[in-house]
Amino acid sequence: MLTWPELKLLFIASSARVFHRRLRPFNINLVVVILNFVINGKLSGTITNIPLQGGVLKAAANIGCVVGQIGFGLAGDVFGRKAVYGIEMMVTTVATILIIAGPLSLGTGLFTYITVFRALMGVGIGGDYPMSASVVADRANLRRRGTMVTFIFAMQGWGAFIGGLIFIILMAIYKKGVHFHHHTSQLNSVWRIYTGLILIPAIITIVQRMMMTESTRMKGVQAVREDPNLIAQGKVAGIKLAPANEKGAYDSDAGSHEAEAPVAGGGIAATRAAKAAAWRDARDYFSEWRHMKILIGTTMSWFLLDIIFYGISLNQSIFISALGLANSKDPWEYLWQQGVANIIIAIGGFLPGYYFTLFTIEYLGRKKIQIMGLCMNAIIFAIMAGKYNALKKNSHGLIACFIFLQFFFNFGANATTFVIPAEVFPTRVRGFGHGLSAACGKCGAIIASLAVSIMSTNVGPQNVLWLFFGIAVIAIPFTFLIPETKDRDADLIDLEERRAALGPHHEKI
Repeated sequence: MLTWPELKLLFIASSARVFHRRLRPFNINLVVVILNFVINGKLSGTITNIPLQGGVLKAAANIGCVVGQIGFGLAGDVFGRKAVYGIEMMVTTVATILIIAGPLSLGTGLFTYITVFRALMGVGIGGDYPMSASVVADRANLRRRGTMVTFIFAMQGWGAFIGGLIFIILMAIYKKGVHFHHHTSQLNSVWRIYTGLILIPAIITIVQRMMMTESTRMKGVQAVREDPNLIAQGKVAGIKLAPANEKGAYDSDAGSHEAEAPVAGGGIAATRAAKAAAWRDARDYFSEWRHMKILIGTTMSWFLLDIIFYGISLNQSIFISALGLANSKDPWEYLWQQGVANIIIAIGGFLPGYYFTLFTIEYLGRKKIQIMGLCMNAIIFAIMAGKYNALKKNSHGLIACFIFLQFFFNFGANATTFVIPAEVFPTRVRGFGHGLSAACGKCGAIIASLAVSIMSTNVGPQNVLWLFFGIAVIAIPFTFLIPETKDRDADLIDLEERRAALGPHHEKI
């Protein structure tokens, strides 16, 4: 059972996932459709006469994410979580305000305006990945850590559902003006209100994040940077030294006993030395092959996963058409059906998959779920590619394939690629390791958003599905580079390795 402090921690860390899901693919697809209709008079998800700009507009947030994931992840390790956590949400909030304030008088230039500030918004969204994952993993009890980190990620499924629900509520409110009186200019208000509604809860989340204290484990990292002799003494805050036949206790700021050990608080010289050591930590840690191969495993599995995950998500219009939705030429009906379709996708694939992972991750382990998910994705892609012509004529079969594909993305690698980097790396490099892994994933998403539609046109959708099958298969071996993180205390292992490096005269843990 989770304690009240743990539940509060999860609320603070996971609320951003709900907001971010509404700001990403579903939201921008609707924004492009609405603006294209209001500005150009065309009911299409492709910007009239400038389709490339539409691709860049949709990819802008992911491009910003790469910067935010690496930058905030490294900053969290160097300066501490408390000093950084909340700033990423401020960036997202400011960018959102600027986006909804974009003047319609810019005409087609409004697409460029939104693209620029979506990139800035992406920096903040990207920063939340390593920061929220690290903040929770730093504090989580070892036996509940996987569940807690999965909970953060699973909230984006609710974000997709709530986002779709809010959108159709707004469309119902504006039905009279848009549908009956044909005041289609009112759609300009719909996307601004829809995007701006997140600002109130976002500001509340910022205040809560800024009020959080530093975790015991991060204090221990800062203390070691000021006084490296603590490594030899085995006195590192938050790490309980145990005999080889015992599991290392993962002390938690959210309810468990905290180890009593020195924390940072030296003089000016020690502080300067600590800052220098902080910048060196990631370089020194990943210079060893035993650590670098794990980083290769987390980065490449996330990179390959996001190519196929975003590749299929950006082409979900095929699935929506199979449902008999979004085929209307009326602006209000078309957008209403888009909202309904996204709710169906969230309920049918996103939420069930996330919660299967949530309730089984501490029993099955992370690697088994990731490998199983990738294998099932490969099988479903092979079926969709091999039976492509038959599925085009059988809408029920196409719908079933899409639902199962989404289910095994989320009861699989889409969830575990987020969880594993938060657990497999020690606190001192956790932010950078998670941030770099997530950034590689977003590079895969960028490739998908810019290349998949072009490839579908040039080589055909069937060959693209075969390509996705191959990518899912290739991702499986990279998972074997990663150790199982269930019951694994990366800080305890790191401390043992660092003590062993000092020489044989130091007692081994």
